[in-house]
Amino acid sequence: FGLSRRPTSIDGVKSIEADITSDSDMQRLAKQKPAFDVVVHLAGVAGWCSLPQGIAVNVGGTEKILEAARKAGTEKFIVASSVAVTGSCSPNHPPASLPVGNDDGFVGSTWAYGLSKDMVERTVKFLSVSNPNTDYLLVRIGGVVTDPPGPLKHLETAIGEEVLIEAAESSLEPKAAVFPEFPLCAIALSDMMRCFSLAVEAPKKPGVRTITAVGPSAFTKEPVAKVMWSWYGDRSKGIDMSHHEIPGNEYDPI
Repeated sequence: FGLSRRPTSIDGVKSIEADITSDSDMQRLAKQKPAFDVVVHLAGVAGWCSLPQGIAVNVGGTEKILEAARKAGTEKFIVASSVAVTGSCSPNHPPASLPVGNDDGFVGSTWAYGLSKDMVERTVKFLSVSNPNTDYLLVRIGGVVTDPPGPLKHLETAIGEEVLIEAAESSLEPKAAVFPEFPLCAIALSDMMRCFSLAVEAPKKPGVRTITAVGPSAFTKEPVAKVMWSWYGDRSKGIDMSHHEIPGNEYDPI
């Protein structure tokens, strides 16, 4: 099954047309029989959303679809979160240390999307308290790019287009990149698909787990520490980059 607001046609997939923010649509979904074996929740508004949009769709919509499917009998959920949940990727809010861990939370930037994803994770943990036998897996996805070789392209869902991502080695000036950390925490599309396939196939494990899905190395020809220093300037002095200064770790994703 595949759920979308718009009619879709994919070979071998039964389409359900519904809006995750609609109470009536989700009440209908709650009556689905038989229950879905697992729900992979990828729907949401993208990185350029306003705060009201992020709260209504990313937070409210997540609560509605997870609860609707749970009432129908589903006990396993894979929920798309984002590396943006920490609120970094902005010169005003550099990370405190690298690499950023799975348990690191929101640092208080003005990025509405990052805040909404932090709220999504908190909502899932809240739901888990009342549903201790349910398996919730939060996947903090990095920036998804087209598979190499070739120029990095990111599907910018806010505008429905593939946009060229500045390679980190050419983004050593602040004006050259919107999110300087994007190439440092990106993941190729095929790797992301494999990640979700493994998550679906994994045995059920009640509770909440958080994993981060990024590539095995940063998409950069320059060492990560150099890219971070050049973008953040003097503010880099407050970032613990000792991990990336160890020989062999220079190109680890952040």
